[in-house]
Amino acid sequence: MNYLVDGHNLIGSLPHISLSDHDDEFQLVMLLRKIAVAKKNRQILVVFDRGVYGHQQSLNGYNVTCHFALSPEDADTQLIRRIKGLAKPKEWALVTADRRIIDVAHQYGVRHMPNATFVGQLLRKTNTTAEYHDEKPEVPLSPAQIEAWRVEMNLPIEPSAEELLMRESMRDLAPPKRKKK
Repeated sequence: MNYLVDGHNLIGSLPHISLSDHDDEFQLVMLLRKIAVAKKNRQILVVFDRGVYGHQQSLNGYNVTCHFALSPEDADTQLIRRIKGLAKPKEWALVTADRRIIDVAHQYGVRHMPNATFVGQLLRKTNTTAEYHDEKPEVPLSPAQIEAWRVEMNLPIEPSAEELLMRESMRDLAPPKRKKK
């Protein structure tokens, strides 16, 4: 089964990606790539709204093709045009919650998969949970790393009073060292 995906519409249904994320499209495409390559010859075409001229188009690959609707067109219009042009509509499923696109898909014999169903499959097949976080916890720099950066940036080697206080507070937060027996 191949998929036509209403990108931003689907992102709104995902528990760990927000439309306000600066890389929401990238995050979705990385998930889609995992399920695209899981089955031989599976194709996923995802269309996003609000494309801008000069938008980075390097999200294509691993059987996922991305299109950004350029103003004045929107993703809905592009998806409808693509549905009407499918050579083998029975081999495709539309992933969206948009009623207008769903109606056109049914007229042309394209199956509809609700966002919730697709998200369930997506999360299960990619071993992704709602608690997924892309960011790693921030690790403080060691004194040696700080000194290396100072040298690199031609800053004074001696730490400021503020840095000395910060280092002292970091020592207080560090777990106690074990005594050797």
